[in-house]
Amino acid sequence: MITKLKISNFKSHQNTELNLGNLTLLTGLNSSGKSSVIQTFLLLRQSFKKGRLSKGLDLNEPLCDIGKGEDALNRYANDEIIRFHLYNENTQGTRFEFNAKNRYDDSFLPIHGEGSITTDYSFFTDNFQYLSASRIAGVEFYPIDSYAVEVEKQLSRNYGQGELVAHFLEYYGENRNFDIELPRLLHPSTESQKLLNQVIAWEQEISPRLTINTKKVADKITLEFGYKTEGNAVPLNKIKSKNVGFGISYSLAIVVAILSAKPGALLLIENPEAHLHPKGQSKMAELMCLAAASGIQLIIETHSDHIFNGLRKSIFHRKVEKENLKVYFFNTNGQNLTLATEINISDRGRVLNPIDGLFDQFDNDLDELIGL
Repeated sequence: MITKLKISNFKSHQNTELNLGNLTLLTGLNSSGKSSVIQTFLLLRQSFKKGRLSKGLDLNEPLCDIGKGEDALNRYANDEIIRFHLYNENTQGTRFEFNAKNRYDDSFLPIHGEGSITTDYSFFTDNFQYLSASRIAGVEFYPIDSYAVEVEKQLSRNYGQGELVAHFLEYYGENRNFDIELPRLLHPSTESQKLLNQVIAWEQEISPRLTINTKKVADKITLEFGYKTEGNAVPLNKIKSKNVGFGISYSLAIVVAILSAKPGALLLIENPEAHLHPKGQSKMAELMCLAAASGIQLIIETHSDHIFNGLRKSIFHRKVEKENLKVYFFNTNGQNLTLATEINISDRGRVLNPIDGLFDQFDNDLDELIGL
């Protein structure tokens, strides 16, 4: 479990320090540095997976694209060194430093200093998932990638699109010994611990009576959806995934990632609320909190008050301990440098240090409408 992250001289982060919990929620203004926190882990992972991290930092593909060194280095940096400093439960801290001296010409930043790189972090392992804001949806055929799915157990290889979710469900859903091992994650509506059955149960919180099936067609996988009527065990029809609402497609990879995760896993998820109605967002927040209480680590970037309030409700109902939850509100100063403020929440889910911009727009708009 990663307990702290320090970022220096990277993009809008001049000196940012975040204490991380089992679930860390990043929210705040646009272009204030939230995605850059997630990119810290993605850059380290993609450089490691290419076998280059011992030599330096690869700024582009397949997880994220930064550009060249000039795009990565903070404009007010006192030197040319980008620093990522991480702590976990087993180390006193690991400092990753990279030299951006040739920042105008190169997208590979050589390592700064000497010494071996410690890779004792979950984002270097297969116990990791990244799902971006641009998740795949509305497609009829999903790709097959046997190595990524069957060996590395990944839902995405390229930019967190979740493009391998159909292959993942086809391989692990009900035909393999891949039962859900964490009791807190089991949905009460079904006794089955099979991954596919649990995914369906949680997706039914978003779209009632939904059913899901996978089908292999040549070198592709299709997802078939259907709906049951009350008392009818057979789906009424089969609906191609491109004809299903985006909320179901966008949320599917997130639900699969959480339910298939093991304790100690790290999940990076952007905008879990995308295309979901408010109840679905609240239920998604509940599932994320249950995962955090089960020893899974999640870093979530969101603009949803329903996700935020769902976390607060989970604290109130003791589904997750408040000590396991960290919330940061991101803003910028006059030089457009990141300011990250930790939001404190009581054991009853109340915000103890409300600040302007923290999911207060509904109240502001209501005050204006009633003339206050």
